[in-house]
Amino acid sequence: MKHILSADQFSKQDLEKILTRAADMENILQKGGSKIAEGKILATLFYEASTRTRLSFETAMYRLGGNIISEADVQFSSQTKGEVLADTIRIVGGYADIIAIRSPNIGDAKLAAQYSPVPILNGGDGPAEHPTQALLDLYTIKKNFSKLGTQKLTVSFVGDLKYGRTVHSLIKLLRHFEGISINFVAPESIQIPEKYIQPNDTLINTLNSDILKNSDIIYDTRIQRERFEDLQDFLNVKDAFIFTPQLVNQMKASAILMHPLPRINEITLEVDTLPQAKYFEQAQNGVPIRMALIAESLGL
Repeated sequence: MKHILSADQFSKQDLEKILTRAADMENILQKGGSKIAEGKILATLFYEASTRTRLSFETAMYRLGGNIISEADVQFSSQTKGEVLADTIRIVGGYADIIAIRSPNIGDAKLAAQYSPVPILNGGDGPAEHPTQALLDLYTIKKNFSKLGTQKLTVSFVGDLKYGRTVHSLIKLLRHFEGISINFVAPESIQIPEKYIQPNDTLINTLNSDILKNSDIIYDTRIQRERFEDLQDFLNVKDAFIFTPQLVNQMKASAILMHPLPRINEITLEVDTLPQAKYFEQAQNGVPIRMALIAESLGL
């Protein structure tokens, strides 16, 4: 696990190790942090908008006792002068001990790993993958369903499943666990790509009461305006699903509603106080997960 590039790279054993390490990191956080990364530097190269991912990576490094150098706006980077990513990575890899990168381009994280002298952590590459988000999502599920892998769970993904890189990565991780049934709920134009579908999965275009009542986990996603080439295509689906208290109250008392954030209008503010709403807890789980990944990649 030197580089964290794709959900494809993890075995079930890897996942169990990361989840256990993240739980240990959560205990460390409660005690005020650690010094195991003292003297180490994390470089965050974020060429696409981010709040939670970048700040949680940086918080994770600080909580481990390390330091940060950051480039958070591509217009102030040498890429605006025509510098290729490979050169940027070679240079930054000489300044830092580990690099977290986010790019709008599919495959940039894997390209970075080819040229980097230090570990690369993929913070999202276009509409392709977001493996560290998927790991914190899995950690959130594990914390709420401690018997993950030995109990039957129904997971319903809702919203932008075509471009939703968090969904693409989490699906791959969930496939390692027994007893999970998956529903894909989306308008046809943004339904899950065929390569992610398995025979027992269910695809539907509407969020009906059966989905609400029978799901243990509903993973909602934002309809991503920035991924659409045609504005009208976006306008046709942007309000396809809006979770209100009336809808969420149809969910099981034990069920959870997740969202990778940011949300726009797909979950109303009134839902936040309901017991099923777990998206803020989910975001907080990014810190212990990324602490665990930094520590594992650096061999700490």
